[in-house]
Amino acid sequence: MKVDLVKKAMDLVLYALSILILIIILFYLIKLIFDLKDVVLAFPPSNKTMSKAVEEVLNLFVLIEFFRGTLSYFDFDRIKLSYIADAAIVFVLREVMIATFYHKLDFKMAMAYSVVVLSIIVLRTLTIIYTPDLNKPVRLKKTRQEK
Repeated sequence: MKVDLVKKAMDLVLYALSILILIIILFYLIKLIFDLKDVVLAFPPSNKTMSKAVEEVLNLFVLIEFFRGTLSYFDFDRIKLSYIADAAIVFVLREVMIATFYHKLDFKMAMAYSVVVLSIIVLRTLTIIYTPDLNKPVRLKKTRQEK
């Protein structure tokens, strides 16, 4: 009984969250269209206008990844760690691109971002290898019986 109540509450919260994220994505798209209109009308665009447009596009990618993660819950009845790792990779790469665009990426930060991205990629790889799907087990090594 408690499990059903928790599952229904989780479904309701994630359903509301997915609708909210979808609305935010639509507003971002509309805002991005108006920003791009300003970029086109003010040709050649200033650095400030261009950097704002780049940030908005990258924010949109992060929101789309979070939306994919919430939708995966309705397909699998669980939140897949691989979608969370994908969103984290997109977010970190967004930060790297923005820091590079503003010429504020020094060597230490580049190394720190590299370590973070590498660890998230390792996590993402482990989610593929150790999938909880019992119908499709993934093996890396042959057992002694198979040799």
